[in-house]
Amino acid sequence: MRFYLYLKTVAVCAVLGLPIAAAAQVPIQLDVDHASFAYGEGQSIVEIYLAFEAATLTFELDSLGYVAYLPVDLGVYRSTQVLTGTPRDPIWSDSLDLSFVIADTTDLAEGQHFVHQVRTTVPPGEYELRVDIAADQIGGRLALELRRDMLIPDYSDADAVALSDVTLATSIQRSDDRDDLFYKNSMVIRPNANQLFGSGLDRLYYYAEVYNADLVPSSAGKYTVMTYIAEANVPQPISDLQRRTERDQRPIDVLVGSFNLKKLPSSSYFLRIVILNDNNEAVVEQSRKFFVYNPGVERVQQIVGLEVSFETSRYASMTEEEVDAAEEHIRIIATERERKRLKGIEDLDERRRFLMDFWLKRDPNTSTPINEYREEFFARVQYANDRYTTNFDEGWRTDRGEIFIKYGAPTAIDPHLYDRDSVPYETWEYNNIPGAGQAIFIFADRDGFGMYELIHSTVTGERRLANWRAELRRGN
Repeated sequence: MRFYLYLKTVAVCAVLGLPIAAAAQVPIQLDVDHASFAYGEGQSIVEIYLAFEAATLTFELDSLGYVAYLPVDLGVYRSTQVLTGTPRDPIWSDSLDLSFVIADTTDLAEGQHFVHQVRTTVPPGEYELRVDIAADQIGGRLALELRRDMLIPDYSDADAVALSDVTLATSIQRSDDRDDLFYKNSMVIRPNANQLFGSGLDRLYYYAEVYNADLVPSSAGKYTVMTYIAEANVPQPISDLQRRTERDQRPIDVLVGSFNLKKLPSSSYFLRIVILNDNNEAVVEQSRKFFVYNPGVERVQQIVGLEVSFETSRYASMTEEEVDAAEEHIRIIATERERKRLKGIEDLDERRRFLMDFWLKRDPNTSTPINEYREEFFARVQYANDRYTTNFDEGWRTDRGEIFIKYGAPTAIDPHLYDRDSVPYETWEYNNIPGAGQAIFIFADRDGFGMYELIHSTVTGERRLANWRAELRRGN
């Protein structure tokens, strides 16, 4: 995750050993990411990745060369609010005295980062990670305070197949150097904390762990892993960026691989890992969003609105998996009649034709090469994934994501995250929903895992609960 704090200008001044800083104070640009893995009963491993943009650090002349000294305070706090006024102590904290050395300031390159990793264990739960860097008026460093949410799953269920978080990396190499900061399982894994790839960094590496893979239903002692890259607003894999592998079943399995991204146009994407059984059904899956910047690669515009026949359309060549995924999406906005009709279609070719007709009849202007309605739909899907994805579901599958996709952005959101007598909940207000007028939606996090469920709405056809206020009371 990248935090843009200020527009920055950097002046490199290395005269007579003076600190190298801009005439005005320069904010440090810091990227923060994390990944969690199984550890033991009641504990999970958390890796915290920090990437400091080299050009925003202050260097001093030292016997070793030019050194940037950086004090960093880290803390992991429970997200659940206790009684007002009660001190919130971290469940884990650490103070780091980091130093980064370069031979000469002329070696600083645009986009160069110094990467650091911290590994600790915490109980599964919902947390807030805090990163604090104190100001240094002499050296020209501004104070920095970063906050980000962390949801740490419980991997200790011995009867369930599970996937760890996915670490996106700039490189993964075999190694015997256990003293290396990035060493793990006979490899050195250098994480990419800003999830940015592309120009100058064409290859994406990934690391993940599968737990209880021996429980995947299989008749041959093997299980299948499907790994692929997909655009953020399209569920289908990009054709030449997908692979299936058969692996031996074992209690713990390590997944490592890479994809070359140099042909991808600039955009946001997802790396997805899916564990499949013998029936090609997903047992568990995990995904990570990342970004590609390739200014030299042009995006090929697919002409949708001008397709003159089914045979020459994109729909005619869709695989069964792609059709399944597309049908899942359109059920959000399909009419009851369309859902019933779709349910009765078994022939794959007819299902493809249904999808084509579904979007064509919603195209507001068939004379243009773009179906604006479809574009808006998938833009909302992408936003829902960005905003509401949890470790349990992609954002578009959640209740908040579905309502956003159907009705667009609410006029107002009234959050109630820390009310003493109620579970966390949100009220969404709409001034005018076609056919419904003014409306409200109530989403409640009844289990405390950040999974906000729609419990009440004033819109006909959505969930309605007369005593929804009582449902919000703690202890229900």
